[in-house]
Parts: sequence; structure tokens; C-alpha cells
Amino acid sequence: SATVNYGGMKDKRGVTAQYCTIYRRNPDDLLRLNTFSSSRGAGCGGGSTGGAALMKVGNFSYVNDSMGLGSLGGNRFDLVLRNAWLDNDDDQGNEDRIAKTKSVLESAAHAFQTHGFINYFGMQRFGRYYDTHMAGLEVIKGNYEEAITIIMRPKSDENNRFTDARRRWENRFEGVDMSDEDAVREAEKKAAQSVLRDLGRFMNCEVSLMHALSRRPRDYKRAFQSIAKNMRSMFVHAFQSYLFNRAASHRVEAGGKKEVMIGDLVLTEDKSLAEGGSGTSGLKGKAVKVLTEEDIVSGKYNIGDVVLPLAGTKIQYPENSTGAYYDEVLGEFGVTKEDLKRLSDRDISLPGDYRRLLCIPSDTTFEVKVYEDPLQPLLETDLMKISAKTMDEKASSEAGGAKGDEKEENAATSEKSSPEKKEENQLIGMVVGFTLPPSSYATIALRELMKKPTSADYQRQLQSSGKCESTLNNGDDDESGTKPSEKKDDPSGGNAS
Repeated sequence: SATVNYGGMKDKRGVTAQYCTIYRRNPDDLLRLNTFSSSRGAGCGGGSTGGAALMKVGNFSYVNDSMGLGSLGGNRFDLVLRNAWLDNDDDQGNEDRIAKTKSVLESAAHAFQTHGFINYFGMQRFGRYYDTHMAGLEVIKGNYEEAITIIMRPKSDENNRFTDARRRWENRFEGVDMSDEDAVREAEKKAAQSVLRDLGRFMNCEVSLMHALSRRPRDYKRAFQSIAKNMRSMFVHAFQSYLFNRAASHRVEAGGKKEVMIGDLVLTEDKSLAEGGSGTSGLKGKAVKVLTEEDIVSGKYNIGDVVLPLAGTKIQYPENSTGAYYDEVLGEFGVTKEDLKRLSDRDISLPGDYRRLLCIPSDTTFEVKVYEDPLQPLLETDLMKISAKTMDEKASSEAGGAKGDEKEENAATSEKSSPEKKEENQLIGMVVGFTLPPSSYATIALRELMKKPTSADYQRQLQSSGKCESTLNNGDDDESGTKPSEKKDDPSGGNAS
């Protein structure tokens, strides 16, 4: 076996490509990955692809250094936005509807290209259930029992087996005399052993916690420390990210997105990994200064230079209302900056970092397209290119798997469609491409571009044809497609942009 090293994680749902390094392997060995299928236990193939491999490797060369976290230069995104609709355009003719929608899409793309977006951390930073930062807060407080309670509590959409296991943990002390420490420990030990049997293989944090507490019940700090170091760090970093998002919203509300303010921080030095810096994250090679009135008058700095700190022990805070706002938010949760220094997990520290307030995407391209088939590919992917598939071939292969007479019948029906009917079926989409620096989120970029939520709860309700939002407002979702429980304290920064 060999370790594959890479610069960063890629999206689970998407056709993605990146450079990786692998030590002392022959290219011929790696090419075998291109022929594996799911039936042989490799290649990432699934039922929807008939077992065909979805992972392809190639473009080999020998290099002196391995890839690693921090060596990423940025991420290129090419995305398709489908079935664009404008509010209140039901009464317009098809030609007018298309012209107006094109105009709005192009205007939004130009604004996105020029002004960028607030550089919020995306929702994925806060975990699937948007509570990772709250567990991190309890770790900062030293309240490991509450951190574990947050990690182990029942989740909204898990299957019954996992939900039942989590509820058994939640109710582990039911009927137990809490003044009898031996009985309490025994009850927790048995509950941990029971829950462990019903956890899924990808529930790494939960499995580590239950293993530890089945051996040492009630030792919550040691149990938390049994979680892998990178996972433990994820919790406290999520709280840092939440605090940044709140501060970014405050800074924009206080001073807008166009002008610098007295007391803002700007980066005066930002060395890359090759130049001796710390790469995509960390303080090494970075220096900041606080803007004075003289700096503002000189016009030397612009809003694109402004950074905000990720709260920590070795960073400087803005010397204006935004700096004071950090203390205000920390106070809401019963902690202070001093608590960051007293973090009791010996493997986790929070020196802090700096992150730009705004992100201006580079190499932005966009093209509005009119199409009829909701499944029609509008963008040629790298996988299509190396598989020598054309856009038409891909469309026919994804159009529902029709065979023989059924294909001919569909083709005949399509040919008989009147021009008026075809006009009614016309859909509008936009292919947009842009490059983001490391640790900036395409989901946040798209939220700014579309002025719509990017949460899974909202997106899964959208229609690929007809009026895009026709099924919204069903159940507990409000008009924005975000559940009230999520809107109450949106860790991704809300919609201040």
C-alpha cells in the first residue's frame, strides 16, 4: 500500500479533478484504477453507472516534493445553474421571459465578477447538522461532557437504528440514583457498550467516544481526546469560523463593502508556502497593520485588502467597532479571549489567523443558455473529455435509459411537437466559471450570485423544469427555503451581503 497525498478535499457531488502525489509507485500500477469496477470493490463505480469506474487517473510525472495540506493554490469551479426563473414573470410571453431573464442573469454575473462576495465560511464548515461550532464552544469552556452531549444527541434525519442508539445514550441515567457514583458509572458503561454496537462505520467521532467511555465511564475529557486530533481541531475551528462570520456581517453593516475604515486591519505581508509562509492557513509569513486616518486619505489601501482575524491568542484585532464586537459575541456565549489561552486539550491550540473580508473571484466566465431537456448537459466535464463523449452522447445516455422502440417513440414525439409547445418547454440556465483562493467557499459565492439559499433543505425542493420554486412553502419551510431552526442562528453569516 502507499499513501496518496493531496492539497485539499473535493466536493462529494461533482466531477472533480486535482493533482495528487504517491510515493514510489509505477504509473502502470496506477493505470489499473481506470479499469476497476464496483463489482471488484474499487474504482468508485455505483449502480447508477452500471458498475463503471468513476475515478480516472493520468497525466503522470515524477516530482521532488509531495503534495500536502497548505500547498493548494486555489480551486477552479465550472458550474451549471439550471431552470432560472424571475419572480412575477408568469404572464410574459416566452420571448420576453427569456430576454428579461438573460438580462438579469448577465447583470448579476457582472456584479459578482466585479465586487465579489463576503468571504463567509460555508455551512459545511459547521457540520451536517450545523452544531459543530457549538461543540467547539464547550471544548473552549472546558465542558467536555456538554461537548459530547452535542455530538451524541439525536439527529434529525438519521435512520431509526442510529436514532434509537443516540436516545439510549441520552437516557442512560434514567432510573439511576445519581448520588451513587458506582451505579452511575456502571449505567454509562453499559450504555456505551450498547450504543457502540449500533453505530455506523463512518461515525468516527461517536465510535471513539463510546469506546473510551465503555472503558472509562464519566471521564469525558479523556473520551474527547480519544477522537483523532484533526477531528478534535475541527470543533474549535468551527467556533472560530462562526465568530468570523458574525464579525464579517458586523463590519459590512458598520462600514459597507466599498470603503476602508479607520481601525481596519490590512495584510502587509502574506508569504506563500514556497516563500516560507504557512500556506493556506496559519500565521507564519503574515503581518498586519491597523489603518489610520492618514492611510485612508492616502488611498493606498482598498476594501479588498481588509482582513478580519480568526480569534486566537497571537493575533491582533481591529481597532474599531468590529474589534469590540468580537468581545460582544464571545460574551454572548459566556467566554472571553482569555479562555482561548486556557484551552485544556494539550493537542489543540488557537493561535488564530487572518482572512480577507471580501473574496473577488478571478477568471470569471459566464454564458446564458436556452435548452429544452432538463437533463441535457450544458457543460463538458473533464470526465466527458477523457472518455471521448460528446455533449449529445452524454445527453442521450442520461435521458432516462430509454431503449429500442421507446427511444424511437420519444424521438417521434419530439419531432411532432409544435413550435409553440417547444417554446413553452424552453428552459434558461447559466454556465458560470470562477477561481477562488484556498478556503473560500463556492456555496457562498453562489449564494451571492443567485441571492438564494444554498442549503440542502432549499435546493432539494427546486424543480428542474416548470417554475423552479413551485413546491416551496410546503411543510415547515419558510419562503426562503430555510427551516426556522436554521434561520434562528445561521452560522454561515445569513444574507448580509
